[in-house]
Amino acid sequence: MPRTKPAEERRADLLAAAREVFVAKGVTAATLEDITKAAGVSKGLFWQYFHSKEDLVFVLRQQYAQQFAEVVRAATQPVTDWAVKLDTCVQACLDQYQNELDLHDVLFRHTTSQTPDQRPAHAALVDVLVSILSEGATAGAYLIDIPEMTANLLFGAMQAFDPAFRGGGELSAAEIRATQQLFRRAVGITEPPTTDCAPAASAALTAGGGPRMH
Repeated sequence: MPRTKPAEERRADLLAAAREVFVAKGVTAATLEDITKAAGVSKGLFWQYFHSKEDLVFVLRQQYAQQFAEVVRAATQPVTDWAVKLDTCVQACLDQYQNELDLHDVLFRHTTSQTPDQRPAHAALVDVLVSILSEGATAGAYLIDIPEMTANLLFGAMQAFDPAFRGGGELSAAEIRATQQLFRRAVGITEPPTTDCAPAASAALTAGGGPRMH
């Protein structure tokens, strides 16, 4: 049995430790010593994988965004009804956001001014939206000309999921339904949501989402 872990595994250990430390202490207060101690590695090993604490935050943002996008993709892919696919997308996004709310906030809001731009991380979810919209338009189910523009519009609408944006508290069933209706109308579907897609989204979280942070 090898005495040292493979490089990929040690990097993963550092990322996992950083997630826990950042959620517990915040990015600003957390030190490299906190992270390396939690990961069980030396500071020297840290520098083999990351240039700085800010670089580590950037990588965690990318990881968070990719996991988020994969959960939404997994939830929506099996859905064949194009209107319900949008409803499922909304529910999956909300579920995953609530699932790792503490991690999202510490990575995307409570960070240092030197942390790299967060916008590239958002591209992962926008790409999933573009894929759904493009396929729906090709099938003749969505009336849109430029899927990329519509995807960015809908992504912006989902910022209301953030409790800080809305003044606190979770979204009500009526607010979730209103968001689903907004998605439908953006692609030319006038019928209101009628299907409860929460079970499908929750199943995707269990199968493909990251570990619950709280």
